[in-house]
Amino acid sequence: MRQGIKFFYVFFAVMLTAYICSIFTNSGINQWYNNIEKPFLTPPNEVFPIAWAILYVLIIISTFIVLKNADSYNRKKANNYFILQLFLQILWCFTFFAEGHLALGFAIILLLDICVFKMIAMYSKVNETASYMLYPYYWWLLFATFMNFNFMYNFGLVMVL
Repeated sequence: MRQGIKFFYVFFAVMLTAYICSIFTNSGINQWYNNIEKPFLTPPNEVFPIAWAILYVLIIISTFIVLKNADSYNRKKANNYFILQLFLQILWCFTFFAEGHLALGFAIILLLDICVFKMIAMYSKVNETASYMLYPYYWWLLFATFMNFNFMYNFGLVMVL
């Protein structure tokens, strides 16, 4: 029974995050994102729901494995990283898409990158496979960070020496 509760908790937290992020993202897509010139590596909008669905499944499975197998100290630490990265995801979607604050979004996604990197390291202490399942998410975030930087550059928010 406890395993079912842990799975439901992780599943619900990720699905709630996905829902909130989709609201903020769609808001920005409809308000400003579709009307601007995008960096040449920007994937088509249709790619994002597919990519995120896969990433969310991997996050759910890896986090469930870790929460199920960790001792109480590591379970608490893993849960803290899990919740923090979900919060930073929501904050980035709100800042970048809903509000169109590219520079602040960049700062937030850098924090998200660091959080997920630490999350991977922490998960590896409990279960290597679970930590490996987060690498696609981390690589996707690094790509999003690169794209966020390019958006800032295109808007003249970054000066290259």
